[in-house]
Amino acid sequence: MWARHFVYPRLEKNERTPAALRHFLQERGRALQLGDIGHGLRPRVLSDDHGLISKKDIQAHFQRYVRPRRPGSFIRSRISTSGTSGSPLTLLQDLACIVREEAFIYRQLRWMGFAHGQRRAWIRGDVVCHPTKAGGVFWCRDWVGNFLMMSSYHISSGTIERYLEQLARFDPVVIHAYPSSIAALASWMLANGHAYGGTALKGVMTSSETLDPVVRENVRKAFGVTVFDWYGQAERVAAIGTCEQGNYHLLSDYGIVELLPDGDTHELIGTSLNNGAMRLRHYCTGDTVSLADEACACGRIFPVVSAISGRKEKVITLPDGRYLGRLDHVFKKARHVVEGQIIYCGQAVFILKVVPAPAFCREDGEQLLAGFLRLVPDVTVTLDVVDAIERGPNGKFAFILIRDETVHAAVDAA
Repeated sequence: MWARHFVYPRLEKNERTPAALRHFLQERGRALQLGDIGHGLRPRVLSDDHGLISKKDIQAHFQRYVRPRRPGSFIRSRISTSGTSGSPLTLLQDLACIVREEAFIYRQLRWMGFAHGQRRAWIRGDVVCHPTKAGGVFWCRDWVGNFLMMSSYHISSGTIERYLEQLARFDPVVIHAYPSSIAALASWMLANGHAYGGTALKGVMTSSETLDPVVRENVRKAFGVTVFDWYGQAERVAAIGTCEQGNYHLLSDYGIVELLPDGDTHELIGTSLNNGAMRLRHYCTGDTVSLADEACACGRIFPVVSAISGRKEKVITLPDGRYLGRLDHVFKKARHVVEGQIIYCGQAVFILKVVPAPAFCREDGEQLLAGFLRLVPDVTVTLDVVDAIERGPNGKFAFILIRDETVHAAVDAA
């Protein structure tokens, strides 16, 4: 309620009025003691990486980035992420940050034509049914939020039709989904000539993975609505939303963004304007963007982003037909794990390769395996504890590695 009635009205003013945006940014800068943060209308390009921080800096010196408790930031919670790097990261966020995040998401929903209280479907990696005794029911209702919560882990060629029947029966106004999850439904519909049976749908909102243009077009054809892609991260330093024209906008009132040249694109460097619990300034997101020079026909003053790169996922098709997309939940709450990698060997056989922290013990490994089987039941999974995970030429490693290339199971979702 606070997000909708008190924060959102101010965010709405920022969309089209430069003076309102400048005032808002200066106010947020003072609240978080950031000093002069500029006008924020368009990000500046950095000449070098001096003074930037990364995920590794936070992992190594966590307390250095924790802010003292002040009025407005006493109530705090932890948020965990591994992204697609397989390297778990725990952050603090205060209650005001949670409220502001809700307000920004609500603004994105308003751009889609959504009104509070309308029906929404959710296909985003949550465990919403018993992993092995679902009985053909891979969803449940959230009556308070008016959500239909659907499992991402049971989507297969044999279950998709039931998913679509349930979606049509619930008839949501908005579908929130991982690109890999909604892509599987859309591809099946187009291949089988299946028409979506709902009538209320106004848009599909994707996030957490890079949205490929082919996937966007397939979803548009299959469901007959615009795809609104949302970019954000647990660090809460930058966000990109999609307007009704289908264009990406860098949300200038979400964080102070700078651009670090990276070949033909620029890496997003962000400073949080929302989180009073952690001091995240000049943070390297690891994701790259390309900005467009022209303005958008929607009339909003936020810069137009022509391309977002990063978060490329692999989709694994198991022998029983299940599609597995984003699997970062495996390491999200892993205890005493420095890095982790998922290796698929074909024939429903997996290996979890982990680099342990000093406190890692047998119980931690057992919890990892049990958590994986909860997400992906009826497979074989073993644990491989190693000193280091082999990197590629760019110094990075694939979060999901396919060892058996003859399986034809892995395709880039983005």
